[in-house]
Amino acid sequence: MRVVKADDYQTWFIEEDGFGILIDPWLDKKLNPESSVLLQRERQETSSLSQKELDQVKTAIVTAPFIDHLHIPSIKKLNNKIEIITTKKVRKILIKNQIDNPIACIDDQVIEIGPFKLSAFPAGFPYSWSAFCFFLENTKGKTIFHEGHTANFRNLKRLKRKCDAVLITLDKVKFLGIITLSMGPKEGFKTAHLLDSKRIMATGTQPNEIKGLIKYFLSTKQDNELKNDEFDVYTKKGDEVLL
Repeated sequence: MRVVKADDYQTWFIEEDGFGILIDPWLDKKLNPESSVLLQRERQETSSLSQKELDQVKTAIVTAPFIDHLHIPSIKKLNNKIEIITTKKVRKILIKNQIDNPIACIDDQVIEIGPFKLSAFPAGFPYSWSAFCFFLENTKGKTIFHEGHTANFRNLKRLKRKCDAVLITLDKVKFLGIITLSMGPKEGFKTAHLLDSKRIMATGTQPNEIKGLIKYFLSTKQDNELKNDEFDVYTKKGDEVLL
């Protein structure tokens, strides 16, 4: 299993034997397709993925209904035969935007995706009712865990799963200085401990790049050179691990 941090934010590319998966694809230079005073993020390059890698994509996983996870212009760029794995809420939004890709909604059952098996669970607070985290396992038992916001520690303790890599937030973001929207290093390392993983790949990176009025309601703590002796930590666009 090849795991690639596909951009400077939170898009991921997973590949095994030519079968590719995109997680929360943002493939444009501008996050908000319209000029928005509320929320915007821009960049010089779309992603680190080659056309060959994009051509390998057979499935896209959309973990939340927000624009930085559900980016409609990027979804429309994908081949309409690519299956989208997501929630019922996101499915309604996709249909409203005339996305005609096949859509499968998560539930409490394991979903087979090519050479992988996906097990989905509610995200941590405050996203429990709107987003999901998941384990993705290949035929050799290699497993990754993805959580784009905050981990539900109680659920992770109950599951007693072990992972070869975790894709989690490490740049802490709070709304109004009170509600945690993304984990910092302390919570991220705890997540890795609970899942017995020595590899941490950071998602939701560089939150300071977010512009617009929303920024006045967010407090961020961004560490661009995060290191830890216990874990291998990957934070840069193009970083990848082979499992």
